[in-house]
Parts: sequence; structure tokens; C-alpha cells
Amino acid sequence: MVYVEGAGIPTFKYTSKESAEKEAQRLANKLSKKAFIMEADSIIEPIEINIKVDSFKAALEFLGRKNEAYMFNIADKHIKAMMAMYQLITIAEAWNKADEFVPDFDNANQYKWFPWFKKQGTTGFVDAHTHMTATNATAAIGSRLCFKSAERATQFGKQFIDLWNDFLLFR
Repeated sequence: MVYVEGAGIPTFKYTSKESAEKEAQRLANKLSKKAFIMEADSIIEPIEINIKVDSFKAALEFLGRKNEAYMFNIADKHIKAMMAMYQLITIAEAWNKADEFVPDFDNANQYKWFPWFKKQGTTGFVDAHTHMTATNATAAIGSRLCFKSAERATQFGKQFIDLWNDFLLFR
């Protein structure tokens, strides 16, 4: 696993020492901080990604990025929804990286879970349940917002319900 000075938890788990050393060097150069590797056996606690990455800013830090949002000529009434979508995609990417899950829509044997919502009065959407697909993806699902398990999808839907409402509702 690769650690960055001051981060407290690993940035990612690697399958070989060589790839971990290469990533540690890349991060050290990019962030101007010390980065080091540690054997997985010495790690006591697993990554609680929902705690470590609990916001858009934390997702950017986890992925080693700066805010890369680009504003095109979007009507003012859609900017809030587009920014919420961008934030949801970025956070989902960080969670999936921590879970070592890469959605592969060419793989019919890989299940992909995504949160499903229902409208609740005037308060907005609430997490209703999760849905799974192996081969059936539609525009309503959003392949960038799927996870490796129903539990992770539910957790994501509930934890970021305010962003989902900004994305799904005209407000």
C-alpha cells in the first residue's frame, strides 16, 4: 500500500511492490511530500472510504486531483445540477478506487449496483433501494455511478442525498 505523509491512510493497494514503489515516487514528486509503501500484512484497519471520502473535496484529495471542473456555455438553471453530477461522479470514482472496483460494461458476469430513489413529498428524493445489472444499462442508470455491492450503493445514495437532489430536481 502507498501512503502519503500526513494522509493517515493508504491511497491505494497494489498487487506488486514495484508498482507501489513507482506510484509512491509519482505521488512524492507531484505533491512534494514524502510517500512510502507498507506491506499489506502490517495494515490493521481497512479503509473506511465512506468516512475518508465524505465530500467532493476529500474525493479530489484522495484521487490526487485539483478541481478540474470546466464550465461550458450551460444555462444558469442547469449549473447546479451539472456541478452536483460532477461531484457525485468524482466521489463515486474515489470510492470505487478504494474498493478496487472498475465497472466493466463489456463483462456480463460483473454485477454493478446503483442507488435507486423515490420522490417523497416536497422534500425531494430519498434512497428507496438499490438495483443491480450485469448487462442492462440505460441512460437512466448512469454507468459512472455504480458500485460493487448493494450495500455500497445504498451507503452512497444515502450519504450524498443532498447532491442527488441537486442533480435530479429542478430547484
